[in-house]
Amino acid sequence: MKKILRKLVLLELKALARRRLKRFTGKIIAVTGSTGKTGTKDAIYAVLNTRFRVKTTKKSMNSEFGLPLTILDIDSGFSSATKWSWYLLKGFFHSFMRDHSDVLLLEMGVDKPGDMDFLLSIVKPDIAVFTNVAPVHLDEGQFKDLQEIFEEKSKLISALGEKGIAVLNIDDDLVASIAKKRRGKRTVTFGKKREGDFWAGQVEQSLEGLHFVLHHDTARHEVHSRVIGDCHVYMLLPAIICGSLMDMEIADVVEAIKLFSLPPGRMSVIPAINGATILDSSYNSSPVALKEALLTLKVLGEKRRKVAVLGNMNELGKDSEKLHEGMAGAICSCADVLITVGKYAKLMALKAVEKGFPESKVHHFNSPIDAAEFFKDHIVKNDLILVKGSQNRVRLERFVKEIMAFPEDSRSLLVRQERVWSSKL
Repeated sequence: MKKILRKLVLLELKALARRRLKRFTGKIIAVTGSTGKTGTKDAIYAVLNTRFRVKTTKKSMNSEFGLPLTILDIDSGFSSATKWSWYLLKGFFHSFMRDHSDVLLLEMGVDKPGDMDFLLSIVKPDIAVFTNVAPVHLDEGQFKDLQEIFEEKSKLISALGEKGIAVLNIDDDLVASIAKKRRGKRTVTFGKKREGDFWAGQVEQSLEGLHFVLHHDTARHEVHSRVIGDCHVYMLLPAIICGSLMDMEIADVVEAIKLFSLPPGRMSVIPAINGATILDSSYNSSPVALKEALLTLKVLGEKRRKVAVLGNMNELGKDSEKLHEGMAGAICSCADVLITVGKYAKLMALKAVEKGFPESKVHHFNSPIDAAEFFKDHIVKNDLILVKGSQNRVRLERFVKEIMAFPEDSRSLLVRQERVWSSKL
């Protein structure tokens, strides 16, 4: 019964969203990829919103429900029939109202084959950004391998009309293959490689943020950002490109980038007790993102004790054990102390010890609170503490809250502090 009601609600939302989009005359920008979608979307918003009226996906509401809810300016009813009745009524009236935004900026996430088809049955973008392809959503009933992930996400690019523009990461081999096939079509590439239409060189990072030199045509521009981690170049470059495609001056775009900061849980710098510093990346985790985070810990933790607090990486399917164990090499080269939380995270610890990581520096726990209670007594001044894990059944933001210097700031600094999360594991 619940499945039938869910489908009926979804079909109603789709019909209402499509009706409203018929009246929309602005630009539609869509962002997809395996990692960094929300940050990329937020960076694009930070740039375009300085000049245009931009409506965008709230947080990471990028699913089959999140997309129409964004278009209709309504919230989710979650499991409440009463709330859904009210929001659907509200959505019905909104579907007849013109949206006066200049830009509709949408994050389009897919968890399984067919998801992108549904999203594209609602909306067709004018500009499509494809960030990367990584091993995520590989559980039973989701994707079977990287190629299937790529094929589903690349449907967004295929859906572009003749005037549609594809913004593609040339440093990702699978995404770059689309750029090669689109020769002669409207395509803009980005990355750290010189082959990109917009490329970043001389990338430097610190706890204050990122600096790089933007190259485009024959011009060079100094770019400064508050975001932490050189991997985030791949979310800043699409924002710069979208600003350029919307006829903004590069100088204005670069100024907007300077003021941009990521949402909570995505490499936030937070003071910890005993004069230590937290790199809070507790929002989510995947093999590619974890390796990048560990490399950031290594670079920024020079002359400090580097502590990696790592939780399970969810939705990795049959290769979950192998992918967790595959993190051991990066852990050994990037961290001095390892704390793991969760069944699969323990595999990272065991493999790291097997590879030579000092066993006395490894500690495993089943819950973030237990891990925090232990570590409180072992934090020393100037520790740099990376905290990274997947959201469901791990919730490492709870670890961060326990070791923050000012836990009273948790509601504004940490991810998943809303009431709906309070009772969830």
